[in-house]
Amino acid sequence: MNEAFNITGNGRIYRETLDTIKELWADFIYGGHIFAFGAICVAFMCSILFEIPITWDFLVIIYLTFYIIYLYDYFNGTEDDEKTNSTRANYFRQNDSKTITRILYGSIVSIASIYVLYSDIPNMLIGFAILFLGVTYQAYFKGLTKKITAFKNIFVSMVWAILVYVMFIYYSYPITMEALIISTFIFLRMTGIQILFDIRDIEGDQKKGLRTFPAIYGYRKGLMTLIAINFVTAILLIYGAYIEAIPYTALMIVPVIFYAQNYLDKVDRSRKDHKSYLFAAGEPFIWFVLIFSGSMFFRMVPYISEITNVL
Repeated sequence: MNEAFNITGNGRIYRETLDTIKELWADFIYGGHIFAFGAICVAFMCSILFEIPITWDFLVIIYLTFYIIYLYDYFNGTEDDEKTNSTRANYFRQNDSKTITRILYGSIVSIASIYVLYSDIPNMLIGFAILFLGVTYQAYFKGLTKKITAFKNIFVSMVWAILVYVMFIYYSYPITMEALIISTFIFLRMTGIQILFDIRDIEGDQKKGLRTFPAIYGYRKGLMTLIAINFVTAILLIYGAYIEAIPYTALMIVPVIFYAQNYLDKVDRSRKDHKSYLFAAGEPFIWFVLIFSGSMFFRMVPYISEITNVL
């Protein structure tokens, strides 16, 4: 009897644990955390490339800033997600709007508190200016997507690219050619990712009259543009290293074009394969992994001959 009870109890605990994991995963993917985590990866990547010691206060500010921007955007775009991303739409229907509002305001207060305690007013103004641009896109800037082709892609990618300069300013580092090149790389990569998401939403955007790149030029040209961006970003890094404008460690990101080509091929086979878009959203994590691995490799190079002799 006790044994049967224990089995039943263990099964219940297992199911509850599994349900909790599923809820956390859904929150990470659909609640804006995946891009907030991506922003953290960009910060760590820049920290390695530019040898800028990074602190927890900056990481929390960046995480919460991007979390607020994407959570607010997704929450307000629930109706638009009905046909193109029903899973995310269902996620927000299951969450109380008052709870989400409290999370947004709580995050804003947390950011302000960190700026007051660990930084200064100029940095706070810059940070909140970026936050303001991000959260007002739906209300004030989205309409421009009906007038300016690829405005949404440029707008979102610029926010990501500015992250490099924000980091330099936060730690009082002069903005160098290295920062310009890496910022351009981030801008191009994020533009490609945004165009990929527009390929998924192409029919809906055409009905709304949004001038996204795929909606205007078609699905096939959209994919060809992404392939072109792959090669351009690789050439940018190779040329930057060649003229010694960026450290050779940056070349470790070049293989990301193969990672990107993999999810592009999957989208080409099926635009309904949501895993492909998840891989695209997680690309900044791959940048960090590649840069971190490259940094470790170049640090070990001077000692390789000694290790070989020992072996």
